Amino acid sequence: MSVRKTTAKTAETTTKAAVKTTPVKTEESKTETAAAKKAPAKKATPAKKETTTVKKTTAKKTTEKKETKESVFVQFAGSEYSLDDVRANVKKAWMAETGKKESDIKDIQIYVKPEEHAAYYVVNGEFVEGGRKVEL
Repeated sequence: MSVRKTTAKTAETTTKAAVKTTPVKTEESKTETAAAKKAPAKKATPAKKETTTVKKTTAKKTTEKKETKESVFVQFAGSEYSLDDVRANVKKAWMAETGKKESDIKDIQIYVKPEEHAAYYVVNGEFVEGGRKVEL
C-alpha cells in the first residue's frame, strides 16, 4: 500500500507541474526577443576599480582693504581746524616737552576747545597739573 500512495503523490505533482500558465506575448516583447537574438551575447566583465586621487587646493583669499582718506575739520566762530594738523602739533609738542620719541606713544587723548583756540592732551595716561596745551 505504501507503494501506491507514493505513486499517486508523484502523479499528482506531475500534473500540477504540467499545468503552468505561459504569459501572453505582446508586440513589444516580440521585438525585444528579436533584438536579443540578433545582438551577440555580452560577457560579463568584472568592474575595474579606478582609484583617483583628489588634490585639495585652497586658494588664498586676499582681501585688500581700500584705505579711505578721511579728513575731519572743526569749524567755530569763523575759524577752521584740521584734526590731522592738531594731532601732529600735539605729538611734536609732547616730544619737545618730554624728549621722548613718537614711537613711545601708546595712548593719546586730545581735547579740542575751539573757543580758546587750543587743544589739551594726555599721552600714555601721564596727567600734568593744569594739563598740557597746544595753541591752534
